Amino acid sequence: MMIKIEKVYKKFGTLEVLKNINMEVAQGEVVCIIGPSGSGKSTLLRSLNHLERISSGRIIIDSELLDERKDDIDVHKISSKKVLEICAELGMVFQRFNLFPHMTVIENVMLSPIRVKKVDKKEAEEQALELLRKVGLLDKKDVYPSKLSGGQQQRVAIARALAMKPKIMLFDEPTSALDPELVSEVLEVIKSLANEGMTMLVVTHEMGFAKEVADRVVFMDNGEIIEENIPDVIFKNPIHDRTKAFLSKIL
Repeated sequence: MMIKIEKVYKKFGTLEVLKNINMEVAQGEVVCIIGPSGSGKSTLLRSLNHLERISSGRIIIDSELLDERKDDIDVHKISSKKVLEICAELGMVFQRFNLFPHMTVIENVMLSPIRVKKVDKKEAEEQALELLRKVGLLDKKDVYPSKLSGGQQQRVAIARALAMKPKIMLFDEPTSALDPELVSEVLEVIKSLANEGMTMLVVTHEMGFAKEVADRVVFMDNGEIIEENIPDVIFKNPIHDRTKAFLSKIL
């Protein structure tokens, strides 16, 4: 298993935002997480690369223990160096693109491999050019982010995440900040990654995309996993009344 989540809880003060989350993601699997705003989807994703610390439970990434806590106290102390090593296997793309405005497109993509992985500049540049070709933005390599559309900026953000050669990609509502006509260009890039066998966890409001690309769809509400199944079952014949109510509003 590439991702294993066991009995995970997360509290912000008295507010419990994740409740007894258990999930596994196999190598090459694409899992889409759907559900209403405030259901804990983004918090779950952020917990997987240590941007949020869980309150209780265990998270294992590619057979390595990333986090094990009980009542906000570490059960196992994992060194910062080890945490960084594990998290380097995870690429994350956010709702907001977070590109460096003072750097060109290619400089944004080259930065992390050079700084974090100590890749030499020539190799980083060759890799960045290949990734920009992959996301259809080779012609924009010397442009600054402010000159790009939202969809183009998000595609650069995907290239930047891929530059670290992650084993797993996490997408947190990657199209929610985009104008509707720009959504498809970003989803096409994510689809191409799915076709190449990238392990992915995608929080999304794009139900058509989830139907087409996901191996499994997880429906979350109020911090809990309510239902999970193959897309055909979730979208055509959901079991839980809460899933039915949610989908009836948005489909």
